[in-house]
Amino acid sequence: MVKTKKEVVILVLMIVLIIAVLGVSYAAFKFTGEGTKLNTITTGSITMSYEESSNTISLNGALPTTDETGKVRLNEGEYFDFTVSSAITGDVNINYEISAKEVGEGTIDGSNIKLYLTRLTEDGEEEIMTPRVYSEESTTNSYTGRPSGEMSLYTSSMSSSESNRYRLRMYVDEDYNPQGDGGGLTFSVQINVYGKDGLSMEDRMMMAYDSSNPSDFHSSEYKSKITSIVTKGDTVIPEGVIESWDISEKQNRSVIAYIEDDGTGSGTYKVTIGGEGNIIANYNMIGYFMLFSNVKEIDLSYLDTSLVNDMKSMFQGCTSLVKLDLRNFDTSNVTSMSNLFYRCLKLTDLNISSFNTSKVTDMAMMFMGCSSLTELDLRNFDTSNVTTMDSMFCRDLLTGNPMSLKKIVFVENFDTSNVTRMGYMFQGCSSLTELDLSNFNTSNVIDMSAMFYGCSSLTELNLSSFNTLNVTNMSQMFQRCSSLRYLDLTNFDTSKVTYYLTMFNDIPNITEILVTRDTWTIPSSTIANSGVTDFTYV
Repeated sequence: MVKTKKEVVILVLMIVLIIAVLGVSYAAFKFTGEGTKLNTITTGSITMSYEESSNTISLNGALPTTDETGKVRLNEGEYFDFTVSSAITGDVNINYEISAKEVGEGTIDGSNIKLYLTRLTEDGEEEIMTPRVYSEESTTNSYTGRPSGEMSLYTSSMSSSESNRYRLRMYVDEDYNPQGDGGGLTFSVQINVYGKDGLSMEDRMMMAYDSSNPSDFHSSEYKSKITSIVTKGDTVIPEGVIESWDISEKQNRSVIAYIEDDGTGSGTYKVTIGGEGNIIANYNMIGYFMLFSNVKEIDLSYLDTSLVNDMKSMFQGCTSLVKLDLRNFDTSNVTSMSNLFYRCLKLTDLNISSFNTSKVTDMAMMFMGCSSLTELDLRNFDTSNVTTMDSMFCRDLLTGNPMSLKKIVFVENFDTSNVTRMGYMFQGCSSLTELDLSNFNTSNVIDMSAMFYGCSSLTELNLSSFNTLNVTNMSQMFQRCSSLRYLDLTNFDTSKVTYYLTMFNDIPNITEILVTRDTWTIPSSTIANSGVTDFTYV
């Protein structure tokens, strides 16, 4: 994704050129067009237009012909003129390519067909070029965005204010022997123009969400009625949309959005966001999809997040969302992921396998309230720069729904050497049966309040590496861990702890809490509602 910062804009113009066989006579050119006299196709940075002489342009009775004859045909129906121009304002260079693609069920092989494209001067004169036999390219052109499987006719570039005219002829190669072919042969091509603009990523960036002045599809008129959000790689706005917006940061139409009826008959909507090849996400994506409470589908396949710094609350409150695939996300520059999936209550399938979190400093409440998730795979998480993990896997405090997490893959390998806050980190994870945090470095942590509160199924908890010398708050830390039978806290130094009320409340099955006399300063009164009468000192 990073190496193709200027993505492909594909313009497809359905132009069919047909060579028909009448006995042994061949039409050199037959074009069937539809619509008005002037046809224009505009997508992204390139416009292609053509004029029709009539709905059908044809030349009958033509035999396979020489290049000398085919190149100069100028009778009606023997050539096709069109224009390629820029649809973007400003000082922009656009690389483009004209190509042909066989379509339909042609019955004459393309190796017998010649295409002759010329460029017209301002005086209408044709620049001399070379006729070429139809042949499809086996590779793509990353310079213009042309895919493989098409014939390249012409490659060039233009400025944003430039317009170029072209003329195309097509005829049967003189070497083709028509004898015995039975007649009725056809060959059709579609003429395409592909363009890649010279805009920088910043020039193609979507605007950030302004929570103080919500507009476009974020407005109160639409937000609660949107059920689907999808992305695409062009800026075409189809007919019949309810409303559309230019949502580019520089208001150059490099990113658009439009809203349609979602087809459910419920008065709800579908949002489509499009960019030229892809959509460059803003540096600031704070709350961009926040509180889209009825959205059931989010497809961000075309969203380039490589420049994003802040993803705080990006999907917060998407309470109807069940599945979210973010494997295409480039998060290498993100510093904040706090509240990223907060209160995604119905989310059961979350793919964040490609997340690069090496620059992230804040993961507070990242998965808080994701009460339907049963497993999280965080094997690729780099937490070496994280300072805050408050409520990272905490239950939703608004609804009280417990977390369904049964497994958090590789949480035991987190580098927590810079973390200062772990309060409520696993609060309400009532389905977890074991946690091995023996590799946690907690030497800088000051807050562990309610860290394991409500982990009612937890039977094994390994905290052997915990350094609590700087911790000041341990209140409610193990409260309601009702399945715990044993706690080894011999490495705990509680000399700075000032908040410890109800630290061991409601753990009736505990039989021993092991502490070190010289470093444990919390009084025995804290275990009044537990299953032991006193600490075991060593």
